[in-house]
Amino acid sequence: MNREPLVSILIPNYNYAHYLEQCLNSVLNQTYNNIEVIFCDNNSEDNSYQIAIQYQKLFKENGKYFELMKNKRNIGSSRNSSRCYYESEGDFVIFLSSDDFMESTFIEKCVNIMKKNQYVGMVMAHRNEINEKGEIFSTMPFYNKSCIIPGEEQSAVFMMAGIAVPSQILIRRSIYEKSRKEAALAFQIAGDWFNNFLVSIYSDVAYIAEPLCNYRVHSGNETSGSELNLLGIFEHYQLINQFVSIAKAHKMIKPIARYDEAVIKLGSMCLRYTMKMFRDNQIESARRYLCLAPVFDKEIVKNELYNEFINCLELNEYELLEKLDEIDKKNSVKRTISYSPPEGAIEI
Repeated sequence: MNREPLVSILIPNYNYAHYLEQCLNSVLNQTYNNIEVIFCDNNSEDNSYQIAIQYQKLFKENGKYFELMKNKRNIGSSRNSSRCYYESEGDFVIFLSSDDFMESTFIEKCVNIMKKNQYVGMVMAHRNEINEKGEIFSTMPFYNKSCIIPGEEQSAVFMMAGIAVPSQILIRRSIYEKSRKEAALAFQIAGDWFNNFLVSIYSDVAYIAEPLCNYRVHSGNETSGSELNLLGIFEHYQLINQFVSIAKAHKMIKPIARYDEAVIKLGSMCLRYTMKMFRDNQIESARRYLCLAPVFDKEIVKNELYNEFINCLELNEYELLEKLDEIDKKNSVKRTISYSPPEGAIEI
């Protein structure tokens, strides 16, 4: 039978009732029809589950499968996502965060690439970002064109940047199953980045430069606490070391060659966190990031921004805010360019 491949949309949820309608409507309005939704509520304290019940009926009326589960207790976001996965049967899988939403052609365009390119294990689509007011902002695509990238080339890029959150990605199940066997370590913060790297070890990766996903950035995101206590930066250091170990096992040279560069980049990451800590009036955390930055990049002590931040430690609250505004005008923390795809990439 020449049926369209089944796509599993996995939606783990915790206390995101406020965003659920937008998320689930975006799934219901997909132009690609052969989908199943696996929704698991992680014992939310809001009315998430009641909203999901209404949408289960709506999906059924539209001839779409919607499996609804609720945990008796909060089992953590990672285990909740895994529970969704174990209940799914699709040829392709999307982990859709319940505060994000998709454009109507997201699945159709990703699946079309997968059907035409059997060696592609993952399609990453560009994203827009949404602030806490619900305003949507366009961002620069990571690559300047839609393309298919050889796995080893993309794994070298992942040494430097995670690129995509789960809601941007459609994964081939057969490749995901292979990559899961490599996951010896559990990363609390960088698990998605780790999974992306593993997929690139086993397959080529496609990128769509069109924004087909909308990613919500707000204070409820799990990364906030990890930034305050420095867990995130230490986990990223552990992450790139794990990448190197895996690359050696698979005899992939290019990711290994970027190790020193990746470590040095953590120094500039410390400066980005320093700015955020200053903005949040977390002065001691800012001080810790400034102490840590030269551990990763010994040359950073010559950096103008680093030295401006050192001087900021002596300012009062009013002077600090004034200085940070001045620094902001000179140093944009957002990426302002799109990169050319790596060597061997094929434009699509």
